[in-house]
Amino acid sequence: MKNNPFILQEIRIRKIVKCLIMLSVFILLLTTYAFGQENKETLQSLAEQFKEPSAPYKPCTWWHWMGSNFSKEGITKDLECMKEVGIGGATIYNVTSSVQNTSSPLLNNPWPEQTYRGKAYWEAMKHAAAEAKRLGLTLGIHITPGYATTGGPWIDESRNMQKLVYSQTRVSAEKPVKKTLLLEKPQMPVYNGFSSTHKPGTYYKDIAVYAVPEKEDVLPGEVVDVSRWMDAKGVLKWQVPQGSWTIFRIGHAPTMSVPHPVPDDILGKVLEVDKMSREANIYFWKQALDPLTEHLKEYIGTTFTHIWVGSFESGEQDWTPTFRKEFIRLKGYDPLPWLAVKRYEKKARTDLKDFDKDYKDVISRLFIDNGWKTAREMVNKYGLQLYWEPYWSRQFDSNEAVFVPDIPVMEFWTKQEYSANQMPGATRKMGKSKVISEAFTGHPSFSGYIEDPAFLKHPADAGLVSGANWLYLHTWIHQPFDDKYQPGMSFGWWGTHFSRHQTWIKPGKAFFTYLSRCQMLLQHGLFSDFPSENIIHRTAPDADLFFIRNPSDGVVVRTFSFPVTNSAPELWDAYNGTIRQAPQWKERDGSTFVDLKLEVDESVFVIFPKDKNCTYSGLKSPNIEVIEESYIEMDTAWHVAFEPKLAKPFKRDMYSLTDLSRFSEEDIKYFAGTATYEQTISIHPSELGNAKRILLSLGELHDIAELTVNKNKVSVLWSPPYKADITPYLKAGDNTITVSVTTNWVNRLIGDEQYPEDFEWGADRGTDGRSMKAFPDWFVNNQPRPSQERKTFTIWYYYRKDSPLKPAGLIGPVRLIQQNIRIMK
Repeated sequence: MKNNPFILQEIRIRKIVKCLIMLSVFILLLTTYAFGQENKETLQSLAEQFKEPSAPYKPCTWWHWMGSNFSKEGITKDLECMKEVGIGGATIYNVTSSVQNTSSPLLNNPWPEQTYRGKAYWEAMKHAAAEAKRLGLTLGIHITPGYATTGGPWIDESRNMQKLVYSQTRVSAEKPVKKTLLLEKPQMPVYNGFSSTHKPGTYYKDIAVYAVPEKEDVLPGEVVDVSRWMDAKGVLKWQVPQGSWTIFRIGHAPTMSVPHPVPDDILGKVLEVDKMSREANIYFWKQALDPLTEHLKEYIGTTFTHIWVGSFESGEQDWTPTFRKEFIRLKGYDPLPWLAVKRYEKKARTDLKDFDKDYKDVISRLFIDNGWKTAREMVNKYGLQLYWEPYWSRQFDSNEAVFVPDIPVMEFWTKQEYSANQMPGATRKMGKSKVISEAFTGHPSFSGYIEDPAFLKHPADAGLVSGANWLYLHTWIHQPFDDKYQPGMSFGWWGTHFSRHQTWIKPGKAFFTYLSRCQMLLQHGLFSDFPSENIIHRTAPDADLFFIRNPSDGVVVRTFSFPVTNSAPELWDAYNGTIRQAPQWKERDGSTFVDLKLEVDESVFVIFPKDKNCTYSGLKSPNIEVIEESYIEMDTAWHVAFEPKLAKPFKRDMYSLTDLSRFSEEDIKYFAGTATYEQTISIHPSELGNAKRILLSLGELHDIAELTVNKNKVSVLWSPPYKADITPYLKAGDNTITVSVTTNWVNRLIGDEQYPEDFEWGADRGTDGRSMKAFPDWFVNNQPRPSQERKTFTIWYYYRKDSPLKPAGLIGPVRLIQQNIRIMK
């Protein structure tokens, strides 16, 4: 009986089934654990906080401290402003006092004694951490001075990134003969990347000396290792065999690659660490983290949470002291004879291509194992998390590197939609919900203080659709000086300009809240592949979530298909924080089809709850059908109160709405600040009622508007169409409509160029602008400025006297839209 094959087969089947069940349970437990670790929210709790998401979902920002220009007063004001406008935290960057491509320090800085990692620096860092804790914000730091990559003043040439260097000597013999040859020391490399100094190093180490027979298709086995016959001075005494030989003296030297752009006092004193040496990286991280955690120990892991490593901008390296041993371990053969053959051979060969592939593979392996995995190991050891941008290098495999950091980081620019599309999939495989993105990096062409929330919505939605769900703004510049100096410090010519001196930063809270709502929903569940460029799909235990954007220049009206059934779709609008049932949808052939109308640059979440008995129905807004509508132009006089950022308030009456830049009066023509337009309208009792609705359409405006009716705040309108339902705020009789429109800095900056400058110009980069060369003495000594007509103060000037002005203010037409409506069931 025990040998019956059918019984044995049944037993095997039972074992297999048992194993499969256990495996399924294990996978279920892993999935549950993953969701439990990163997805503690439910759709119910998300709905309850959709209007005002909690702190973990708020966008954060990079916070650049420019050289020695930092102050405790400025730190407090910056952090208080971040808190007020809905920013959840910051990553500190210590960079040069002014930035173009790289370091371009300002002269005559007011506090030159405030050096990098000096006494004042650590006091400022502790103050920042204490203030962040008080305000409920989180902090971290880009571990390297500058914005790339891993290095510092504690790295010497021996621990710098290393490069193979060669010298070549030819010798021949008619018969075997002993010869004495002086082999020249190889030429030292000069770093041609981002650096203010381009000089060779002095550190050098010999690796080997190889003699290659001068013949076609020479093989590694024909190469002779003559290393033991060369002394320390490069003198080779060798019994030369018959024939012609090329002798290669092979060594390694520092690439002299540097972090950039670094604080002024350490310029020329910093080097990048060897990315392939575990020993060098452990040394780097200890030197970086020991003093940081010692000074901030009470905040580590709570208020001070993370270490950031930026995108790879350090150039290339192809050697490290242990490379030969590691190559043999990984590939099973010695690379040195092959290096000699490759150096000698001029034509392409299949075997050399195979070697080159192996060589690059080992470089990638050492970068990841000895460089980046060591980085995370060390950062975690100190109680912090590693945020890393694992791209922009040909030397390591980004598809593998994305799994290394605690949270991977991608990036997108305001006009170039860079992304790293492998990251959302990687986070799914890791069971993690977050993908950070460096957000709104701006080229000088698009960063001349023209950036407002309407401008930023398009790249924001593009970044979110590509997989980012936790944005870190590029960038918020620390403003250390008195508030009379505005716009103040900038990141040289780069944008985007977020700071407490940005004109629209306070009403801009509405934009940051929009980002918070999007991030909250896009962190729910895990990324799921969905074949659409403008839709991203997240799947969670309690819902399927789809985020859809309209990137086109026109309105989109279409039916969208979703691979979901047995769920009634909901529309979650992150712009105004409303939730409503999708009015038009149907199921067919395993999909749900939803009819949507999306305005230009509009976006929406289509969410399919898996629980049909959701308990947040009371939070939903009704769907409204418009039966009839009419328009009334608000074309009577407006009373306008001007509050310039840098001058005294004043008032004017406008009998028709006009672009402010078209006025002849300079205070209006060059206005930067908030202009509050006020008008009284009369509403007849018959215009109000259950079946009536009144909208206010503002038409064209620049750049952001706060709308109030009868002193009740209605909303902040920050992107087109600038339209709001004002019905709940109206009453029969007279009603006061107030529209506070905040403009950008551009026209005021152009206005200042009409007057003599009271500082010295530095580099002139044409259409990208000009820099201030040095802080003027009157500024450093807190004296009245000589050119009193000038109102603004900054370190990078994008505009000239004849630069065209930008449209500004409320232009309209402003209309009341009266509607007869029906509530849809």
